[in-house]
Amino acid sequence: MRRHFRPLHTVAIALLLAAGLSACNDGNSGPVDPNPTDDRVVVLSGDILGNRTLSADSIYVITGFLEIQPGATLTIPAGTELISDINTKGTIVTLRASGDQPSGRLVVNGTPAAPVTFQPGTEATAGSLSPAQVTSCSRGEGGGVILHGDAPINQAVGLSEGVSRPFGGDNPTDDSGNINYLVIVCGGVKVTPDNEINGLTLAGTGSGTGIHFVQAHLIADDGFEWFGGTTNADHLISSGNDDDGLDCDFGWVGTVQFAVVVQDRDLANRGFECDNDADGSALTPITAPNFWNVTWVGAGVLVANGDVNDGLFIRRNSAPVVRNAIVANFGNAGIVIDGSGSQAQATGGALALSNILFFQNKLLAPEAAAMQAASGCAAQNIGFRTSGAYAPAPPFTGGTTFLCADPNFGSVNLTDPINGTTPNLVPQAGSPALVAANAVQPTGPGIVDAGARYLGAFNAADWTAPWSAWVNAQ
Repeated sequence: MRRHFRPLHTVAIALLLAAGLSACNDGNSGPVDPNPTDDRVVVLSGDILGNRTLSADSIYVITGFLEIQPGATLTIPAGTELISDINTKGTIVTLRASGDQPSGRLVVNGTPAAPVTFQPGTEATAGSLSPAQVTSCSRGEGGGVILHGDAPINQAVGLSEGVSRPFGGDNPTDDSGNINYLVIVCGGVKVTPDNEINGLTLAGTGSGTGIHFVQAHLIADDGFEWFGGTTNADHLISSGNDDDGLDCDFGWVGTVQFAVVVQDRDLANRGFECDNDADGSALTPITAPNFWNVTWVGAGVLVANGDVNDGLFIRRNSAPVVRNAIVANFGNAGIVIDGSGSQAQATGGALALSNILFFQNKLLAPEAAAMQAASGCAAQNIGFRTSGAYAPAPPFTGGTTFLCADPNFGSVNLTDPINGTTPNLVPQAGSPALVAANAVQPTGPGIVDAGARYLGAFNAADWTAPWSAWVNAQ
């Protein structure tokens, strides 16, 4: 496998042992700085071959694209600190299956008390970048995490954003790793013009890939993006990101249960964006993920970045299903179904929306005047968009429940949702979000809690604490 950058240092076995690394069989242990600023700092670059386990006693600086090759596994224990080298766009990448070798695997074994963190920095500053000490950072300084698998996509060829590696295949159970309690901060580095790295990208990964308790915070592109595949995920936080909170393309058919999206009033696009592909084709599998128990909190202004601040923007013949959700504080419509393809999916019943609570979505765009003048909760929050104009969507049938009410969050600043403080999005006693009759019982593959009969991501417990990070943007 060719290198995509020049290693910074020479490998030295004695120094690896002195750094306290676990034994490994990868054939390329990664270079180590012979004169580190902190004796815990280890530089990782190049390829991971075979199996390697890192040590939480070290701080790892990822330089360039660290590629986990087919058949290899990189395991990261709880509490490990990872640094994305600012100068070389440090990014962790798994490669899809090749020949008789399965897809490379990233295993992150964080815990609520000791998550794995990935933030921008340099080798010189790594020793002073303990996450607890970081009070602010800049979007786009660091890279992200990109998993490539060989599960089905609806394109003949898939090349990933940022690193342009192939993905997709015919193995719906592809296993590209298992991630638990990972916090990615200030990623989204621009590799080339209009080509940024997301916080976490899942490109053609399969149902054998596990994604649990992951935060993408202050990312200069999307927080999470799925390109085809069948991977399910649960307990996601997409906070303060420059583009979309959640994004899906290329025939993804997985499930997300429990997610939080909180937008920045200065830099945000949509809470959710979904395409079948860029052409809005009928290629199969149709992008048709399921979202259960999600709380979306918008930027609350008409334009926070380059597009109108709509909540869920469903377009290009995609057909997601969204149930048991809260959609609040978007500057324009709560949900937009854009174009004839997805509108046909909605009227035909494949695109389903039900049991959603709307709160303070403002309809600030002039093109939404028809929705503003309409009566009824659904008509003012769910729109069909055609040639730029918004109109109330036709009534949804089949047991739908749409509410317009205050979810009574514990505390969130709807004027400035990302302000360096941790929001409390748990509905308080008396909230309509907690009334079981307003929700429906979650069912289907990928559901981790079939008893979550409430609206939004929380019942009584705040699963974002204590592991998540809510630092300020510089």
